[in-house]
Amino acid sequence: MTIPRVVRAGYAAAFLLAAPMLHAQKPDSARLDSAASIRPTTLIGKVTDSTGVGLPGAEITLLKSDRVHAITGDSGDFRINGLVPGTVTFAVRRIGFEAATFTAVLKPGRIQRARFNLTATAQALPTVAVSDTTDKTHWLDQFERRRSNAGRGTFITRDEILKHGARTGVDVIRMVAGVRIQPLRNGLSQVIMTRGAGARNCIPQLFIHNMPYSGTMDDFIAEDIEAVEVYSGISEIPPELDKNGKGICAAIVVWTRDPRKPPD
Repeated sequence: MTIPRVVRAGYAAAFLLAAPMLHAQKPDSARLDSAASIRPTTLIGKVTDSTGVGLPGAEITLLKSDRVHAITGDSGDFRINGLVPGTVTFAVRRIGFEAATFTAVLKPGRIQRARFNLTATAQALPTVAVSDTTDKTHWLDQFERRRSNAGRGTFITRDEILKHGARTGVDVIRMVAGVRIQPLRNGLSQVIMTRGAGARNCIPQLFIHNMPYSGTMDDFIAEDIEAVEVYSGISEIPPELDKNGKGICAAIVVWTRDPRKPPD
């Protein structure tokens, strides 16, 4: 039987309409490859000192980012999930050690391992004097004395640090009005004091237990800090912090944790 011309045309049209549908059902290999390339990566690692001993409390962040991605445990180990594949630079910091940056090439959908070695800084932190419990003096007496001078400085206690959920030393300083954090190229931060519109910016002098310290607030994690004093202007600074008369424009005093106290 001969199929009428009109019917044959209808078959042809039906086939042409079905063709795109059949084609759409085929997997798009390019799309699948693209999806596979963005599968997140997990990084498992360890931060050690120059002798290979694990460093607890080291902070790992992405370069030029304030967000803490991991803090090492008691043996220096850490784990970071959900990293975007590609070439990634990490900043690693720990109090008492030189901050360092490391670059890793992360492959999609993989669990990769890394080991970061930090070098101890030459400058040791001032020692906390621990007296017998019968001694009337206390390790934070100077902090409390200066805090009693109302109107001079900002004082941050351990309870406030915990209340605000601070993770780093920079997080603690962010709690103070008039403080600006400026990111640096090496992944660290510069604390700058501002005194209102038009005023000159000031980089504060950092102290630990009243002793001048040449590092930065990036050297600390909040877990190491018991209290902080912040003096944002010359008129606020206690005389004992400027014994040499250098005329420092602002000051930050960090009091590290009392070794007699258990961890939070």
